[in-house]
Amino acid sequence: MRVLAFVLVAAALPGCRVLDSGLANQGGGNPRTDAAAQPEDAEPAWTDVDAVPSEVGEPPGVPGVPLAVGCSDGTREGFRDVANWPNIAGCAGGFDQPGVIGSPELPATCSLHGGDTSANPTGVGCSAADLCSEHWHLCRNGNDVAQHSPTGSCESCVPAGELRFFLTASGASSMGICSPDTAATNDLHGCGGLGQPEADTCAPLSRRMGFADCLATQGVWLCGEESNSLQEAALVTKPKSSMGGALCCRD
Repeated sequence: MRVLAFVLVAAALPGCRVLDSGLANQGGGNPRTDAAAQPEDAEPAWTDVDAVPSEVGEPPGVPGVPLAVGCSDGTREGFRDVANWPNIAGCAGGFDQPGVIGSPELPATCSLHGGDTSANPTGVGCSAADLCSEHWHLCRNGNDVAQHSPTGSCESCVPAGELRFFLTASGASSMGICSPDTAATNDLHGCGGLGQPEADTCAPLSRRMGFADCLATQGVWLCGEESNSLQEAALVTKPKSSMGGALCCRD
């Protein structure tokens, strides 16, 4: 068995365990209030390179008119039931423009020519905002999600066990406190079935991804270097189209 080439160690940074992957707890569980609460011997679920989730296939998105499904390529992969979730969508695809925090919101950079079923699935020249359709935007934070989800939460974003993560334009402090402050860039925050259970302070968002969680995806999500482990929201890129993408809210 070929084992992932990183070692889980305790991080010296406050409130953030740099190399502790959350892929060992994908089924849910109680949200944590501090990333440092993970056990010292936590291990990633994916230890065989042949079994990483990007290689096992994903269900196709629901097709439709981009303005209706919310995704620029016309297929919706998260919150698939458009009738029940008309104003919020999970849009899969890649992007190579770093970061998800903008002012006042993240701008599109490739004229919305992104998405996993587009001619540009890896998102060359695109930001995460290019995965959203015209008249939609990258959901800003938990409050934005609550206002656009009829349940007020991430409920039913993906089926249980589906390893996709859809991020918002939100960062947090080193202690995991979500914040609209553009200087607060710790971890990625959103909805789905990939990553760590989210902190209570970030509700209704349900999942977060730190440096170790990105590392464990084997290059699908990139969050900078270990030394930048409190800046994931400012540095993230996604050079592959699998395992999720952007959480989009209707304007």
